[in-house]
Amino acid sequence: MNLVGFNSTLSSMSSRIEFIDVQDQYTYSEDLTCKYNIIDYDIQEGDRIAIFKLGWQYIKDYVLFEWVPQNVDHNFVVFNKHYLPKNTTDIYQFCFISAENDVQGASELFHFVEKPRNLSNLSLYSISDINEDRETLILKEENEFLRNTLKVISGEQKANDYNNDIENLKKVTSELRVTLTNQQNQIKDLHLTVSNWCIDYKALQKEKENLENICENLKKCFQKHLNYMCIDFGEFESMPPFPFAKYPVLE
Repeated sequence: MNLVGFNSTLSSMSSRIEFIDVQDQYTYSEDLTCKYNIIDYDIQEGDRIAIFKLGWQYIKDYVLFEWVPQNVDHNFVVFNKHYLPKNTTDIYQFCFISAENDVQGASELFHFVEKPRNLSNLSLYSISDINEDRETLILKEENEFLRNTLKVISGEQKANDYNNDIENLKKVTSELRVTLTNQQNQIKDLHLTVSNWCIDYKALQKEKENLENICENLKKCFQKHLNYMCIDFGEFESMPPFPFAKYPVLE
């Protein structure tokens, strides 16, 4: 697809505004009149006609613009010569921009020259000169198209690189999540183990206290029985001897 086809496609994207009498070149030493027809559009405040350099991507990329007049019988705007681009190698086009920043129409391509072609001397131009000018314009357009295509390809390549980086990051993130989940599970198991140990320790501590109480009670009981069993034999020594009666021995 050459740039002429590309330009035709762009111009046919919107048919609400049609630019008419667009020349292939304009001189920047004279005011530029841009004419248009309104096909299916209501002019509103904020509409404008802008000059864009071929390859533009955003509305803010305009080179120059004029407000579209309202409630008038004529459909044209005039660009002051003092503000026209002085670059004679770039390719430009008119675009009708609505107040909502929508493109309602685009013109054929053109470029600027320092001096206008003198129609009185047009006969001096040969067919080959005219063809050469046309071929030069087409080559400029195709060159710009190739440059823009290269930018798109480079952007797609960068996008692919970014996609690879994103996939790698997703993979690393997934691995980190798995590692984090495993560590969290290990921490939960450790918490459960420590909790069980605490329960066992409290049970052993309780059992120890019970055993100590039992031992203490046994000691008291033993001491009590021991006190009952102790006899003071010194009291028996002070008692008189038991009187034995003498009985006759039976023969």
